[in-house]
Amino acid sequence: MNLGLQSEELEKIRLFFEPESVAIVGASRTPMKFGNTIVKNLIKLRYEGHIFPVNPNADEIYGLKSYPSVSHIPKRVDVVVVAVPASQVIEVIRDCGQKGVKAVVVISSGFSEAGEEGIRRQREMLSVARGAGIRIVGPNTTGILNPYNNFTSTFVDLKDLKKGTVAFIAQTGMFAGTMTEWIVSTQNFGFSKVAGLGNKSDVDDYEILSYYAEDEVTKVIIMYIEGIKNGKRFIEVAQQLAKKRKPIIVLKGGRTKEGARAALSHTGSLAGSDEVFDALLRQVGIIRANDMEDMCDFAKMFAFQPLPRGDRLGIVSISGGCAVMAADACAQSGLTVAKLKPQTLAKLEQRIPHWARIDHPLDVEPLVETMGFTEGFRIALNAALGDENVDCCLVSLGAMGGWSELRDIDFLLEARERYPEKPLSVSIIGRKDIYEQMAHDIEQASIPVYFNISRAVNSLAVLFKYKQYLAEVVDDV
Repeated sequence: MNLGLQSEELEKIRLFFEPESVAIVGASRTPMKFGNTIVKNLIKLRYEGHIFPVNPNADEIYGLKSYPSVSHIPKRVDVVVVAVPASQVIEVIRDCGQKGVKAVVVISSGFSEAGEEGIRRQREMLSVARGAGIRIVGPNTTGILNPYNNFTSTFVDLKDLKKGTVAFIAQTGMFAGTMTEWIVSTQNFGFSKVAGLGNKSDVDDYEILSYYAEDEVTKVIIMYIEGIKNGKRFIEVAQQLAKKRKPIIVLKGGRTKEGARAALSHTGSLAGSDEVFDALLRQVGIIRANDMEDMCDFAKMFAFQPLPRGDRLGIVSISGGCAVMAADACAQSGLTVAKLKPQTLAKLEQRIPHWARIDHPLDVEPLVETMGFTEGFRIALNAALGDENVDCCLVSLGAMGGWSELRDIDFLLEARERYPEKPLSVSIIGRKDIYEQMAHDIEQASIPVYFNISRAVNSLAVLFKYKQYLAEVVDDV
């Protein structure tokens, strides 16, 4: 048994992400229709498996031979994507069973989220699927994305995908698609896998987590959920993921009565007590995000940086005001402002003007005035990271027009290489265009960048809290 799944069941889950062939029922030649975009995405992304459009009214779609039904396809079909009206889905599932298909993604809506008739339809669909040994992702979802083989079932028009180490699970189809688009277009970490589960009629969170646990490229998992169906299995798998040092970051919808009511009408999900949910997450070391920004902030920190040895934060800032805000954020987040060793401060005092004094947090301005931005920051950052009393470090930079030297980030890259065991976070305040270019360049070196100082510090604090949890449940952290 593997994390609550028999090997045969895990192989069925694997089919959703690693199929060698896919059929799209409802494939269309009409632009903007879901079945058209799904086929187009597979072609555009250069998915290398077999693509079988299914449409009884078309001979070919995008140059690919079209078939009247799944059972008419002469070759093996690993996964079927269904994008037809809800009233036709059950018959498609029967046809998939006749073909011997074991994995189906149901894009169609009109099931448990649509009242009594939809609930009845969903139950009947599941009964037919189970009788044929078919697993279903969905319905009411955009489904699956795997950047490592370019497979997708989404109807969101995808462009270039960046491969990465962050896997995503969302209990809603469109959110999975739009959130994926937002992350791809705004963040510099890439995805390993994406799973939109929609109504979660069959395949559940814990089963996708079981697959992610075995996926070599997945290092961090982010989740949007509105409710948990099988709490026991979820806890078991989350505990196993902790032992594999794969953090889970959860954003939960339906925290309020109003949100829970919306979740019921959206995916048919009954959201339970938020207090109970919060306690469950703490029990298994899952990190809770308050919003999408939190989710991405924490994800890139885990994706880019190691876990810290302790909670002592070094602060290196271009601005005294930013240093003060960083110290405040440190206290509020549960970290400790590091107390630098006397010999560290003494070495820095030898390099500053006679009118200045050195203390921690480190205000770099006196060093900058003496030797320029790049050298001043290099000396201060190496001093902080080289101090035994510092476990992690925040660097606060400025992005200002006309000061081109501020954009020289070599000192950051050198420090990252010299002290790879100490997490490093960067905050940049200033002109938007300069910030965006600096952030892109720095994050290409796997150093996370934040506009807001508190977000930069909070993300480091989350690393430490996860380290604390691992120390309780894993002996060799």
